Amino acid sequence: MSLYQVIIQPEAEAELDEAYAFFESQQPGLGLELLANLSETISLLEDNPLIFQKVYGEKRRAIVKRFGYNVIYKVVDKNVFILAIMHGNRDPWHWKIRG
Repeated sequence: MSLYQVIIQPEAEAELDEAYAFFESQQPGLGLELLANLSETISLLEDNPLIFQKVYGEKRRAIVKRFGYNVIYKVVDKNVFILAIMHGNRDPWHWKIRG
């Protein structure tokens, strides 16, 4: 059983949908690989979200390595709120105003 509940915020979910569509358009099945890699990251967050470093205030970053995506999140009690799912080359100010 997971120790933390992961909640993907609507903005982050929209970013994930966009990334999935992009990778699927490049090569069928690649979007599914992104989702599988992200699922592994989410499993880590469910068990121990504090293992990843803080990057801005209380916000932390986990990296989906194969794809170079960052998962920006914050931990509140036993909840992990995913605020952004974005490529590492994207402007970080994009997510700093969230949550």
